[in-house]
Amino acid sequence: MKIILVRHGEAENATPTISDTQRELTDKGISDIHKIGRFIKNSALSVKQVYYSPYLRTKHTAEILSDELKYNGEMLASDDLAAGKGCSDIISCLVNFTNSDTVLLVGHNPDITYFAARLLGNATVAENLIFQPGSTIAINVAREKFAHGQIIWAISLDNLGI
Repeated sequence: MKIILVRHGEAENATPTISDTQRELTDKGISDIHKIGRFIKNSALSVKQVYYSPYLRTKHTAEILSDELKYNGEMLASDDLAAGKGCSDIISCLVNFTNSDTVLLVGHNPDITYFAARLLGNATVAENLIFQPGSTIAINVAREKFAHGQIIWAISLDNLGI
């Protein structure tokens, strides 16, 4: 299956009046996610399901991506993608898809970095993955083992040149 991992766009800083879960995307974050969405739309991948962390910034990231992709399905919030959860428990949802399906997951760093490394079957690769806000990686991985996957792309706005 194809798993597209996206780190949420740039978000405002937490303050005493704004909790981490309620941080909004900045204007730059919104713009960046639109660009990443257009990149994904122009790829050969067709998203079957979108999952996102229950935080406001990841929900808004998923909404922008869904709009850019013309995704008409239901977006699903998953506590498995919340900051500090490590993302690995989302596998229990992913086993219901086929190896030809594409699923998009929106989460937080460093969890998404470690999850990508797990899908690639090499924990040390996490040291070389840099998930800046708005970064994405697409991994082709067999749903029977969720390991030893291959990178389809790894994109940040820096290497898109936008």
